[in-house]
Amino acid sequence: MKRLWISCLLILLLVGLAALHVSHLKTFTEDLIDQLETVESSIKRSNWSDADSTLDEVFQQWEDEAFYLHTMLRHTDIDSIRTSLKEANAYLESREDAAECLAVTAKLINQLELLLEAELPTVKNLL
Repeated sequence: MKRLWISCLLILLLVGLAALHVSHLKTFTEDLIDQLETVESSIKRSNWSDADSTLDEVFQQWEDEAFYLHTMLRHTDIDSIRTSLKEANAYLESREDAAECLAVTAKLINQLELLLEAELPTVKNLL
């Protein structure tokens, strides 16, 4: 009987840790998405310096969480988002093509949404 209770406690611990992970990832990705939407609005107003500084903040937050992200998520997803962040930064530095900057920013927002969606305990993810 003791083994059963220990097993149940371990399962509850794992479920709790998974919920904590999803909660943290949700908060993290939503914050980045909000900042990227700010970058988009700055680009639309041709406020390149604000867009650049906000994107730098996004990149720094991403790098600060790199160990956690690489520990908990698929490396291909993480590397793809990091590449897109670098790509967006390059377009912002050139300050030539606002449409291309907006496209890369929209791609980043979509990648972050998909990153969170892949971690949610839905029927689609369980099958």
